[in-house]
Amino acid sequence: MGAAHTLQFKLGAAGSTHEDNNFETLSLVWLDDSIMDTKENLIIQQKLRTVTHHLITFQDVQVMPRIHQHRQVNSIYVYVKDQVQNEEWTKKFSKIKGVHRTLEAILAKIQSDQVNIRFKVDEPLAVSIFTPNSALDKSTTELNSKFIHSEVSIDVLLRMKSNPTDKNDLIDLCKEKYKDNEKELAIVKEFEQNYSPNQALWWYTRDSFLYRLLNKALRVQNTDMIFLFRFFIRDIEQQLEQHKCLTPIRVYRGQLMSNEELKVLKDSIGRFISMNSFLSTSIEREQALRFLNATNISDDSQRVLITIDADPRLDGVKPFANITNYRSSMAHANETMR
Repeated sequence: MGAAHTLQFKLGAAGSTHEDNNFETLSLVWLDDSIMDTKENLIIQQKLRTVTHHLITFQDVQVMPRIHQHRQVNSIYVYVKDQVQNEEWTKKFSKIKGVHRTLEAILAKIQSDQVNIRFKVDEPLAVSIFTPNSALDKSTTELNSKFIHSEVSIDVLLRMKSNPTDKNDLIDLCKEKYKDNEKELAIVKEFEQNYSPNQALWWYTRDSFLYRLLNKALRVQNTDMIFLFRFFIRDIEQQLEQHKCLTPIRVYRGQLMSNEELKVLKDSIGRFISMNSFLSTSIEREQALRFLNATNISDDSQRVLITIDADPRLDGVKPFANITNYRSSMAHANETMR
């Protein structure tokens, strides 16, 4: 078996390549020069699908120097028979999370690295920016239109009358998508049988298809998927309203940003900035810094600590809440959400 490099890609961000049928934020890309040659490799692919939700395979393995600096590449795992021989060259690449001789070891590592995904600081922020100025050029006008569309579309969904069968279309789609993934399919069926509106935050904070698919749909503004999630978005919003903070609060979020993204935010001082997705934050500054400092950076990115002063007394502020008592066991203590 040739050296097989598995790379964890984040797909679906603006400007990145993604397949139309890939609703996932994370994809696992397997590079192996003999990927289809043996029954062993086909068995490995089946096992990989138990720890990831979108697997892509390629045969060109001589790409490490070219792909390492791409922001879409989050983690690299090396699976080889000769661990000692390969450990030396892998030290040159900071995104390589380990060199493994056994399939069990690499599967365990990939699975553990996907835990706590809500605080993955290298997932791009989904923001819209509004410039309140009468003398606007065409590009600025288009950005303002996107801002308004994002805000209005969610408001419309929240005002729609709910229907007990609203979730059926989403469940049908997920059953088809995960038909080859027994673990995730079991969660879909559990959601179908046991979900109730007062459990929305618990389900959102669980490591499952709901968080991954909803956040990506919101981030890339996939209107069709957002519509399928309308009942779930409405239930989350209602729970946040029921448990919303009543006094001002300061929260933190560590975020890895490209130099271009950071420049856009710096140039937007004094403008309205809207988050297009739900945002998880921490009350504890040190906790946010721990997540931030544990992330690898490349030449075109920077670590940024975002400090948010949220005041519920201001007009038009959407509800935000400390969800510590309403989260699943996968969530973090002292977590707030908007």
